[in-house]
Amino acid sequence: VNLLQTRSKSPQWKVDWEVQSGAKHSITTIEVITSQNSPAEPDREVMGNVEVMQLDFEMENFTSLSVTRRINWNIDYRGQNPALDSEKVVTELTVVQRDIQAIIPLAMDTEIINTAILTGRTVAIPVKMVSIEMNGAVTDVSTFVQCKSANEDVVKVSMNCDYVFVNGKETRGSMNARIIFSYEHLSAPLELTVWVPKLPLQVELSDSTLSFIKGWRVPILPDRRSTRDSETDEEDEERRVSRGCTLQYQRALVKVLTQFHTTSTEGTDQVITMLGPDWQVDVTDLVQDSLKVAEPRIAELVDRTILVGLELGSTVLKVESPLAMDAVLGESPFSVTDDKVSITEMRVSAISGLTLSLHPSPGNSHTIVAKATGIQTLTAPKQEASLSVWMLFSDNTAAALTYFDPKDYNLNASSLDERVVSVSQEPQQRWPVLVAEGEGSGDLLRVEMTICEACQKTKRKSVIASASVYAKVRFGPEEDSEEEATTESESVADAGHQAAQTSNEQPASVPIDYTNFPTISNQELPTDLVHSRRNMTDLEIGMYALLGVFCLAILVFLINCIVFVLKYRHKRIPPEGQANMDHSHHWVFLGNGQPLRAQYPVESPSNPLEGVQTCCHGDHHSSGSSQTSVQSQVHGRGDGSSGSSTKENSEDASSPTSKRKRVKFTTFTTLPTEELPYNSIPIADEEDIQWVCQDMGFQDPEELHDYMRRIKEIA
Repeated sequence: VNLLQTRSKSPQWKVDWEVQSGAKHSITTIEVITSQNSPAEPDREVMGNVEVMQLDFEMENFTSLSVTRRINWNIDYRGQNPALDSEKVVTELTVVQRDIQAIIPLAMDTEIINTAILTGRTVAIPVKMVSIEMNGAVTDVSTFVQCKSANEDVVKVSMNCDYVFVNGKETRGSMNARIIFSYEHLSAPLELTVWVPKLPLQVELSDSTLSFIKGWRVPILPDRRSTRDSETDEEDEERRVSRGCTLQYQRALVKVLTQFHTTSTEGTDQVITMLGPDWQVDVTDLVQDSLKVAEPRIAELVDRTILVGLELGSTVLKVESPLAMDAVLGESPFSVTDDKVSITEMRVSAISGLTLSLHPSPGNSHTIVAKATGIQTLTAPKQEASLSVWMLFSDNTAAALTYFDPKDYNLNASSLDERVVSVSQEPQQRWPVLVAEGEGSGDLLRVEMTICEACQKTKRKSVIASASVYAKVRFGPEEDSEEEATTESESVADAGHQAAQTSNEQPASVPIDYTNFPTISNQELPTDLVHSRRNMTDLEIGMYALLGVFCLAILVFLINCIVFVLKYRHKRIPPEGQANMDHSHHWVFLGNGQPLRAQYPVESPSNPLEGVQTCCHGDHHSSGSSQTSVQSQVHGRGDGSSGSSTKENSEDASSPTSKRKRVKFTTFTTLPTEELPYNSIPIADEEDIQWVCQDMGFQDPEELHDYMRRIKEIA
């Protein structure tokens, strides 16, 4: 910092200055003297502070983002001793390259759950620091900041200020844990909520009393101990089936639960529970490495969370602290007895898939409850379904078959309807698998659990338990399976709601229902879901309906054809009175001619032109064609000789007999075989000839004669 100049702010003050430069510091001496010609000095109480002079400084060039310089002030009065060091004044000047308005800490999360108390592993949240300039520019200044935790018993911060963390040595939580970050002359706090687990932990066992299972014999391995030499009674004989086998002990599932809590912001030490006082968190996966049996000879842990009995006795299962020796975070007592329990029921479900449902918690709108539900319906050919097996014991406890070693039993499955489902059991598969073949529903599978081959004995039945498996196979669109899965989810959600109500009554101890596996149990199945024929698909129904319509149409067509043929044949049958007639055609001629004859004799005419009589077809079935033929014969001529015939007829018309019309009947005669011309019109005038081709519907010849007689009388 260099002093450029000094200026007096009032005429009564005279200011002189001198600079003495040194190697590290420079000293500037400023002499301020009151002018002799200045007016009288006013009262100091009236004047107050008086501005004497103005100093102008200059900063040299620098490369860093900011620099800080100090100016030490010392005032000496003439004729007085120098002032003490305590009376000196220090002015600090900070010069920055940019005009920074504020700094803001950015954390990946505003809440930190202190699980380090349970696991011994540090939980950290990354933090970055940014600066905001006047022009809106944002710059990362994480490497230039300084930081400090307000309370390290709650949360800590790293030396580089790049993350905040908890390492398990904290003693409590807080709703407003603070970390102070500073950059140059600016500072900003980071507030966090720190949750800590509630101690002691709650250790839950699915069965706190492990007993023998009747009928289930397992081999005695070198690391397997048994207490069978205490008594020699009948029970001891049953337990000691053979030298190499013993009865199987029950097994229990271990769960560790706790609540995470913190203190309020008001400083009243009010405890606030995460998600609410009715919620507990399953921390079994976090503490499974710390689970220990106090007496290892009595029981042991298999797969870290399965408790297996070894010998008679009582002991505790405890959770040891990973941070302190001989510190216990929670424990639960249990015992191994020589009592025997039996398997009362084996429940087997076929699971073809899972559905996940999400819905808000009724008590907390910020909490989402996720529930997985098993689906028992197979919707595609060759789709596979896994088996879920649970055993219910006579002491009102339950255990999944997965708790036990697969070498201690054999699980066999057989299909009750090969057309609907089949069973696949590959060597690499642990259990049999259900495979869909056709549509159907009901108890389609039979599952039996037998003891291992090493402990088989012919005197006893080797089947430990058996059960029928309900399954449903329905091939169709995806909408059907989704709708069914939604129904199952709703039923499970209702069951979960009941469990939540039970939890609300006793929030301190939440019971775990290990038998409430999220599938449709046999008791929930409708009573009418028995073995039935497979249902037809919509395509099959449509095809059968279409086939039925076609068959009905064909049947109606055949009936119409039969009726038509019968009617046609009935009309073609001639009357009994005409059985001797050569032809059924009747020709009627109205006009002046020969007397009426009942039957025209068939003669061979000498003139070919006279051998053919023009006629009308009398059959009512072909009346239309007969009329057309008559018209063509009347107006047409076969050889051009019809004119002479007309002339002869005109001559006969002048005779007295021409005034009386005659009716002549004739039968149709066969045309001559010779290729000779003929006249199709009788010899008469065309004006005197009238042809009648009306079928009167007479069936009896006598009726026809009577009709013609009446015509004759009228004429």
